[in-house]
Amino acid sequence: MDVTHQIGTRGLDGAIAVVTGGGRGIGAAISEALSREGAHVVLVGETLETLEKRQAGLANESTVIATDLAVDGAAESLVDSVVDRFGGVDVLVNNAGRASGGPSDQVATDELDAVWALNVRTPLLLSGRLAASMAGRGGGSIVTISSALAERGMPQNMTYAASKGAMEAATRALASEWGQHGVRVNAIRPAVTRTDMAAAIVEDATLLENYLTSVPAGRVGEAEEVAELALFLASPAASYITGQIISVDGGWGSTARSIFGA
Repeated sequence: MDVTHQIGTRGLDGAIAVVTGGGRGIGAAISEALSREGAHVVLVGETLETLEKRQAGLANESTVIATDLAVDGAAESLVDSVVDRFGGVDVLVNNAGRASGGPSDQVATDELDAVWALNVRTPLLLSGRLAASMAGRGGGSIVTISSALAERGMPQNMTYAASKGAMEAATRALASEWGQHGVRVNAIRPAVTRTDMAAAIVEDATLLENYLTSVPAGRVGEAEEVAELALFLASPAASYITGQIISVDGGWGSTARSIFGA
């Protein structure tokens, strides 16, 4: 197959792109980037008002679907809805997620189940079923938003880190399974990014200073920086990239504090 004409092309004119958690934070920035390049973005989230507010700022026609993806059957219903309406999907961005922290010996079963339902079960169901839809359309791209905590251990983050690690393993397995059908599957590993989810760190001077001592770039990330990579991975420009976990973290994941005090 000759793909040389695709290299350098980020255009997604007419592509159907599903973005979970598309109304705010990193998901909102990704929705904007995909829409700017011509995609019809399907913004999925729990709060209709938040989704419609984001939809109003998009450059291209879009669709809003308000649903709680952590509920049993919600992921399957979403697949049925978008496939029935659009005939299939070209891009899936698994962005919706639930943060969780606390001592590992105090994790409650209901909290563990809630995190797993949204952070793992939902993207697994969406990815497998929509990969089949993409294959029927000649190919597509799945991008999952992971976390730097899937790679670096941090106290009191067992549940969240485990959920993201699971999706990184799934990314590689899905890439292997669907590559022959033209479906590429990759994940992005952000560290602290300026969003509502990270506000507790970004807005606390002491926590932020402690974090930045291990970030060569010397600052937190911006949602738009993650979005630009998501756009690239979703686009024809990344036609030979699959099964990869790519960090957008200012160097945090590859840096250790000096034991020499400098």
